[in-house]
Amino acid sequence: MIMKKENIIESKSWQKYVKKKNITQKTLGNYVFSLLQFCKANNKPLDSMIKEMLEEQLPYIDEQGRIHEYNPEYGLIDTYINNTVTYLQTKGNSNHSIHSHMMGIRSVLTSLGVKLPAKVELERNTKEWYVLSKEDIRFVLSISALHHQALITFMAHTGIRSGDIRDFRISDFMNATYTYHHCTEIDDFLEKAPEGMIGYWQFKPQKTIKHDVECKVYNTEESSNLIMKSLRRRQASLEKINKKKGTDYRLEKNDYLFSSRNKNFKGKINESTITTLFVRRNEELFKHRERLLQQELSEGKISEETFKAKIGEIPVFHAHGLRKFFITTLARKRVNLRASAFLEGHAPFMQHDSSYVDSDNLEELIYEEYQRVIPALSFLKDEEDFELGKRNHDLQIENTQLKQENHQLVIENKNIRDDFEKEARKVFEDILRENNIKL
Repeated sequence: MIMKKENIIESKSWQKYVKKKNITQKTLGNYVFSLLQFCKANNKPLDSMIKEMLEEQLPYIDEQGRIHEYNPEYGLIDTYINNTVTYLQTKGNSNHSIHSHMMGIRSVLTSLGVKLPAKVELERNTKEWYVLSKEDIRFVLSISALHHQALITFMAHTGIRSGDIRDFRISDFMNATYTYHHCTEIDDFLEKAPEGMIGYWQFKPQKTIKHDVECKVYNTEESSNLIMKSLRRRQASLEKINKKKGTDYRLEKNDYLFSSRNKNFKGKINESTITTLFVRRNEELFKHRERLLQQELSEGKISEETFKAKIGEIPVFHAHGLRKFFITTLARKRVNLRASAFLEGHAPFMQHDSSYVDSDNLEELIYEEYQRVIPALSFLKDEEDFELGKRNHDLQIENTQLKQENHQLVIENKNIRDDFEKEARKVFEDILRENNIKL
């Protein structure tokens, strides 16, 4: 049986659940995806399973007239849940992801009146404790297509969750970088937008929108350059499709910023596409790190014990890992707590104190703090390169100032000479006149 999201959304059980709960669209979308896994694992429609479980949990009377209460530990629900956990494990989901899926499934089933067994205890994956390094992300970027490079870099340099990023439009990026190009039409934007734009994003994340939490974050020049290359590549690809199929596809401002090639770059990139991307890159990152460690082991640089320990410390490359990289970088660079909260999209530090949140200097503070961490975020340069570049830039400014000062001195010296010669000529002429001397 082929299961699709539409089957979940159109089911009576889901529609009943939605009417009962006041939940954000983001969370609802996550629950639909989790229920889809639940149905796939058991190869049954949601309504069918709900009906079976509700009927089974009713008390019954045995032959001796004794009333038996339903025990979910031995019911269908226990089988269905265990089937789902096994299914997700075979699909390569981490224990953290499985736990998230099961939380969503249990929340929906509980609301619909299904009695649940005890939670399945999953061993916590210690690899999720470790933070991705710049070298890890650089490697992944080196084996990724341009469109994926743009997505990964943007996520790592903003810390924005993939659920929010999937909804961003090209117009949002144009607005975020407007001060650099002043374009309102996409054709002008693609033609005139310069390199080195720093975008400013101000929005309410789907995960915390109920709490009215706002995110104020920038994206780096590096990230903007990749996005622009990706957009121009998409435009060129659409032109090729038009020639081949006789269509009239073109990029529009309302198109999604990150799209899918399978949808002719017009539709929203699927959550499953992002998941698949990260699963594959995670496998390749693990093999890459394993090869490097195997080489160190064979060269005698590390012991067998150290090799095994380091294998266990290879971090997991997933979407939240990029957000963790961003937040950890802010913490390591000791970013101001107020600025950090807005950059991360968390509840602001001392949010009820207007002197902190509504300060006229808040926007400037956030920008300055973000600027300060760009060297630590960059995948193209190391922090030392930024420092060297800054010193060179300062020297260039100092050299320019010295040249200007020297030029001004030359002008002043010339003016002094001209004034002296003019005065000397006047004195000389006065002497000749007083003595009636003609030359």
